[in-house]
Amino acid sequence: MPEYDAYSVYYDLLYGNKQEDVPFYLSMAKDTGGPVCELACGTGRVLLPLARVGFEVTGIDMSQAMLDKFQAKLDKEPREVQARVALKCADMRDYRFSKKFKLVFCAFNSFQHLLTTEDQLACLASVREYVAGEGRLVLNAFAPDYSRLTGRAETMVHVERDPETGRDMVVTNITKRDPATQTMDAFQCVDRIGDDGTVRRYPASFTLCWIHNREMHLLLRCAGFEVVNVYGGYDKRPFDYVSGIQLFAAKKA
Repeated sequence: MPEYDAYSVYYDLLYGNKQEDVPFYLSMAKDTGGPVCELACGTGRVLLPLARVGFEVTGIDMSQAMLDKFQAKLDKEPREVQARVALKCADMRDYRFSKKFKLVFCAFNSFQHLLTTEDQLACLASVREYVAGEGRLVLNAFAPDYSRLTGRAETMVHVERDPETGRDMVVTNITKRDPATQTMDAFQCVDRIGDDGTVRRYPASFTLCWIHNREMHLLLRCAGFEVVNVYGGYDKRPFDYVSGIQLFAAKKA
């Protein structure tokens, strides 16, 4: 989708160094074994480290631009790492694999880009076809913060260090929420200073939904999954709303 292509331009600037969730997914892969599939794999922030340690991995994403960024990173890896990675430009709502995966996961709130119950159930139905019999599905979704959801609009501006140039860059996030549909429209842009001192803006927009804890339990049950664990953090602590994280681990019912 075009909005995610635009997002790919600066995604790694903001999140390329995010590492706190990688050990969690590596631990889940070690517990289940491979092969591993990531839904909405983006530029490979999580999936590439799994391939480096020896797992056979497959990533799917709707954005070819995101996958091109992933491929550019992969081209710099040793051949044995490259041989472990397969990338598919596909819609996770209706893609079918002929192979089975011991672990299928969707990280960093990406499942919340599916905005309707129909889309969410379609994705889960597809996954159920290619997750192995005793395999695991892991979904990450932020836990709704009720104090923030009552505000219809929110603007946040902050300065970060540009990892490529070392200069400051300004990151702007404008969010508009619709409680009736449980969706938020997000406009995000990054202002970067070039070598000649000029400022260039990189904008993107996307929409997310929020999913409550009991709601996710029902979605998984309706799709033929059984929830095994719900974690409230990447250290596998029990679920609560303090951390703001929901990590659902499920198997076929």
